[in-house]
Amino acid sequence: MKLKDFNQSPKCVALPACGIVVFEARHGPGFFGELKDDYSKFCLLIAGRAHWECGGQRYDVAANTLFHIAAQVPHRQRDLLGQPVTLYTIHYRPELLRSELTRELDAAGTLPLDLQSAGRDEARQILGIVQEMMFEQETQRLGWEALLIARLTVLAVLLLRRTSGGAIRIDRLDESGTRVALYAARLKTEFYTAVSIDDAARSVGLGRRRFTELFREITGESWRRHIHRLRMDYAEKLLTSTERSVTSIAFECGFEELSHFHHSFKATYGTTPVAFRQRFRQTSQSVSPVQMSALASRPIA
Repeated sequence: MKLKDFNQSPKCVALPACGIVVFEARHGPGFFGELKDDYSKFCLLIAGRAHWECGGQRYDVAANTLFHIAAQVPHRQRDLLGQPVTLYTIHYRPELLRSELTRELDAAGTLPLDLQSAGRDEARQILGIVQEMMFEQETQRLGWEALLIARLTVLAVLLLRRTSGGAIRIDRLDESGTRVALYAARLKTEFYTAVSIDDAARSVGLGRRRFTELFREITGESWRRHIHRLRMDYAEKLLTSTERSVTSIAFECGFEELSHFHHSFKATYGTTPVAFRQRFRQTSQSVSPVQMSALASRPIA
């Protein structure tokens, strides 16, 4: 590949009418850039290493790192000697996202996410989004522009959720423990997915035995018990705060068989889902909201 095929300074790509463009940039030796763009952008490094300065912070980024730069934010980038960067960049007009997402991204800063430390499924999902966006832009099939905007929204939400922190605190610093802790944190909003314990172990790159040991150490309970508790807590919430049918609630909590949901719920609360809901409604008419909340979290004999 000829040197002219590489960029010695930031690549200039005009935004099309749809307000979003995805492209590859390959840096040549000695690459340096100092920018302040009118648009926002996501960057996904797939090779090389670089120093980035943005918002008063300095970041050392390597392959498999995703980060975000908001519009009008000055930033500087310099590749490390002998490690030129190849990356995909998504330039977009900020107004393409919902205003609350834009505010969160602007307030959060660069949000560098090391995909190596994320679970395999999550890393695959993020990489797949960028790959799909490139494919749709290249083929320009019916609705490709709308699809690019939709995938942009998903990417923003995933990055914000993944880097929001505060999930589960761990006292160990080894990589395996970190991956399991991050997986356990994600279960709070993914408990309804149909996965086996072997799938869970593979998603963080561990064998089943090591995964179960670390999971219990971090959460204080087994993988099966943890998922069961999350599902039952959500079932209780839906039974007491919605009018959805028991069949729908079983589905939303991740149970493939209604009979399994009935059995699990009765084993946990000592009564059927229908009886639990009826008892809750009867009791709620005669006690205060605070008392009702306490009763709802207690098994019914």
